[in-house]
Amino acid sequence: MTSTSPVLPPEGAPPVAGGADTGAFRRQMDEVVSRIPMHAIRSVLEAVEGEAPANGARARHLRDALVDHFNRLRPMKARRLFTGLFEPFLVDDQILYRAPEAVPALIQRVDMGGIWGALTQLAFPGLAAEVQSRLDDMARVAMLDVVLASPQAMELREAMRKEALEFLVRLTADRKAMDRFLALANEEALHDARLRTQYLGRKAPIDGDLLGFVRALLEHNSLLVPLTERMRRDIEEIRAGAGAGAESHPAEVDGQSALMVGFVRRVRDLGVAFRDEAQVLAWFAPLYGLNVKRRYDVFLRHVREHGGPAVRESHPLLRALLCHFHAAGATVTEVVDGMFGDIDIRDGGVLSIGGATRELLDGAVERFDRAATALAGTGFLANRSTGPAIRAQLAAVAQALTGTVMPALAARLQAAMTARHTPVPDQADIVWLLELVCRWGRYLGNAGYANPELKSLRLYAVETGRVAFIQAMKAEEHEKPAHRMAHLLRIRRLMGAMGENADPWISPVSQGLHRVVHAYLDQVETIAEEEWRVIDAFVASIRSELARSRNWQSAEYVAVLRLHEARTR
Repeated sequence: MTSTSPVLPPEGAPPVAGGADTGAFRRQMDEVVSRIPMHAIRSVLEAVEGEAPANGARARHLRDALVDHFNRLRPMKARRLFTGLFEPFLVDDQILYRAPEAVPALIQRVDMGGIWGALTQLAFPGLAAEVQSRLDDMARVAMLDVVLASPQAMELREAMRKEALEFLVRLTADRKAMDRFLALANEEALHDARLRTQYLGRKAPIDGDLLGFVRALLEHNSLLVPLTERMRRDIEEIRAGAGAGAESHPAEVDGQSALMVGFVRRVRDLGVAFRDEAQVLAWFAPLYGLNVKRRYDVFLRHVREHGGPAVRESHPLLRALLCHFHAAGATVTEVVDGMFGDIDIRDGGVLSIGGATRELLDGAVERFDRAATALAGTGFLANRSTGPAIRAQLAAVAQALTGTVMPALAARLQAAMTARHTPVPDQADIVWLLELVCRWGRYLGNAGYANPELKSLRLYAVETGRVAFIQAMKAEEHEKPAHRMAHLLRIRRLMGAMGENADPWISPVSQGLHRVVHAYLDQVETIAEEEWRVIDAFVASIRSELARSRNWQSAEYVAVLRLHEARTR
């Protein structure tokens, strides 16, 4: 269903007064509602409520079906209500799943799910069941979003907040109970995390420090939530005011850095608990910018200008940045091992990289570079205590590139360039991976880990591409021009992924390419943009040749020039 307007049965539909007819009508409404996209349900509901006086019982039945359908897809109502206490602080960062330890001031959604599961078993099972039951009753007549914002729901959430806070305070004095709670929470969180991401071996554990941060948020919830919402809005306003693409611009970084300084002061004005600089709460604002907004440049500025001499290895700011760096490195190596673990390229295997894997590996490589840049900017890359671990991670990521990715890519690259008649099945994967590898190599070079194997791969790829491009220009009499053009474009895309231009290889004396270009200009009605680039490059080579040889003109060259001028005029 593409429209968001309600479709009520016509007036001649069966009446809704009788029990059997009412049941049939409701089933009909359920079928109609099941076709409405979830994002459109609210607007449809508003339209139905506007129709209620005119359509009476039919509008009420449709409204009930809409509410039931929306709420049925959100069964864990008590959990949703409780985690609303932490909503401004929650993230779902698949890269940070792989941090070596819990990241200071970071609460993953999966971790909050694990903590909720342990609380419902050990802290307030009776209260959780009661809240769920009451929310189910309330949601029978109203949308869940409205129910969760009602005064009755706020009272229930406050009761759960107090119970959870009291339980976590008691938990700190009982080591065995703490271990049991963490085991339950981590089991649930790991299970949930593995459903959300690929190639996850281990996950950053929920530990006592993370529970301490959760306890602090429960205790100071009424103070921190409004402040965090204000900080989020101000960050977005600065970015919007700087204009599109202005992130990391010096003026924009200056504004964000000044904002962080102001919020650090406002947080510390909240009370004594927020002034201990050895604790996470004192640095909540810059950690929010790093963990939630991923502003490594602003975080680096804050550490260098406002962290002071107290920023050591155990400092929350450095611990968080190191966790980001090691998590990005671990993600790169785990995804690469997972991608190539079951593929034997030498035995005819091909790449098969799904969209989720591309996004994860792309993000990990980018975050790895940004975190490494921030660490180098703070001086910790050269530090005697932190430097060795950082360099070991850099070496591991470089080894994944050299030992795993590049040999497989070289084999598939040659197959893609020499596939004369039909593209290899993983052509798009090869183009994407080649671009990523070149970017990855630049990042390692910036960190002092320049890769000679990557330079060799580049030289090999360029030479292979040049030979393949020259062969691709040799069109046989029986070959269709579209097939030759498609092969040329495939090679151009591979070269473009490395930042190389194939146009200098185009020769005006290539009879095969001359036939292809002439056929396109003379016979093809719609020429794609990429095809125009090849044609324009060939025409430019003809003009250059004619300008060089002024004493004669080829009739074939002139014919192509006239066709080109006629098509582009």
